[in-house]
Amino acid sequence: MKKLFLTILTLLFCTIFLQAQDLSELKKKVQTLNDKYAKAMISGDMSSVWSGYAEDVISLPSYEPMIKGLDAIKKSSEDMEKSGVKFNSFSTTCTDVIKSGNLVIDIGTYKTSMQIPGMDMPWNDYGKYLTVWEIADDGTWKVKVETWNTDTNPWADTQAHDEPMKEGKTDDESKEAGEK
Repeated sequence: MKKLFLTILTLLFCTIFLQAQDLSELKKKVQTLNDKYAKAMISGDMSSVWSGYAEDVISLPSYEPMIKGLDAIKKSSEDMEKSGVKFNSFSTTCTDVIKSGNLVIDIGTYKTSMQIPGMDMPWNDYGKYLTVWEIADDGTWKVKVETWNTDTNPWADTQAHDEPMKEGKTDDESKEAGEK
């Protein structure tokens, strides 16, 4: 009985160890892909970027409606480029991966810097993302679903201004209270 228990325990340990190794390798693979596409995006090589997307990709960007299909995502990107937005830098850090069948879920953080028309200084942003990669039968990886959102609060200044209103005070009453 002890021998059976030790054998089962050893098999369980080996299985857990091998799964951890597999996830570590997956994480490296995902980070390599992310780095490759970020480099292509910064250099303006959008054909390389788009080669990593499935035709039926779904994008869920921050502060915008859902975008379905590679052609629609390309158009959105072209519109942003035409408006004068230019990425100075972009990087991701894969923090977690989950594998299920031929799908790999990539969860992580991003940092970016962009030049936006009308702004003297670059706009720097950071946040989190989630990408679902689909692995085709031939071994190629394609982005199936992507979403990201910022960790910065664009309404922080507005919310600070609105705090007195939550307390039922007008702006003038708040200023008077602050002066006393």
